[in-house]
Amino acid sequence: MATPPQSNPVKDGLYSRLNSIESNLSEASRLLNEAQSALNSLDAAIGGLAGRLSTIRGRGYAAMGHLDKTVKLLSDKWAEVGSGVRQSLANTAVPLNGQINTAQGEARTLRELIDMDNFPAAEGLAARLSSTSESLKMNASREAAQATAPVRDLNTALGAVDRDLKVAETTVELFGQASFPLQQQESPVLAIEGKVMEGEKSHGTLYFTNHRFVFEGQKEVVLEKHLFIVTKKRIERVVMIERPVGAVHQISKGRVGLLAGIGVFVEFKPEVGLPVSSFDVKRWEADVTTRFFRYITGGEADRDIAATHGVTNPVAPTIKLARCPACGAPHSGEIYQGQTSVQCEYCGAAVAIT
Repeated sequence: MATPPQSNPVKDGLYSRLNSIESNLSEASRLLNEAQSALNSLDAAIGGLAGRLSTIRGRGYAAMGHLDKTVKLLSDKWAEVGSGVRQSLANTAVPLNGQINTAQGEARTLRELIDMDNFPAAEGLAARLSSTSESLKMNASREAAQATAPVRDLNTALGAVDRDLKVAETTVELFGQASFPLQQQESPVLAIEGKVMEGEKSHGTLYFTNHRFVFEGQKEVVLEKHLFIVTKKRIERVVMIERPVGAVHQISKGRVGLLAGIGVFVEFKPEVGLPVSSFDVKRWEADVTTRFFRYITGGEADRDIAATHGVTNPVAPTIKLARCPACGAPHSGEIYQGQTSVQCEYCGAAVAIT
């Protein structure tokens, strides 16, 4: 029976120290590479902001007026500090990387000495490399932090702008799929996908404009059957809820079902006569929906849209209700924000709101 190899405590200890040395050198290299990668990513992201903003504006998205100013501020700030930050990192990273490469070469030599059982030489080299690798890791950490410190605030601002641009980009994509047309002076503000939790629980899209709230569901239409088996079908988009945004009393976040999790509840004003509707959406989209509802009903969306269209001092609209063109009776009911017409309570004719 073969005798198992005997453990050598000196050799095992040297290998352990070598592993620690290699780990320190690898960490030092990683810190410098991550700092450089972070600057490259920041440069690419900020460089792409203006193009992304131009695209959504070109596709008719005029809300979130803060984006125009913020994108310009970020671009100008990066143009001011970017080259200096990159040069500062290069000035420290290049010599440090050279020292790391040299130490990694010596670490390979150390492994060879240990493999050959040249313990006295290995002990001396291990002692020196242990100190060197610790110093290089600390220096790399310090220099990477110092080089990227000037752009930390830029990264925070970039995250907020990127989030809002993604919301706008998704909104214009979903409005492009909508089956209903926009009305005169109506502008997209928010669109998110969700599922209504009442009735047939249809999947669809919640649309918010500066005038309306619309839920458009997906309905399966059977085109062909064979022996009671559906052989051909298509999905149609159907408007299931459509009301002036002012007819919505509030939108709140909460649990919409045992399995559905967090969603939003859309509560209409009592006189509208509609029950509360709940929608299953992603958790972060529930926060976005409540935020944008306040943005619309508070009048900020209309102000931003007007400014984007070049109206610098928009006058708050005043509603003048004409008498019914058919019977001459005045309308006495409430008129909601975003409403463009009402039905005459006397004869049923449509009465335009101007």
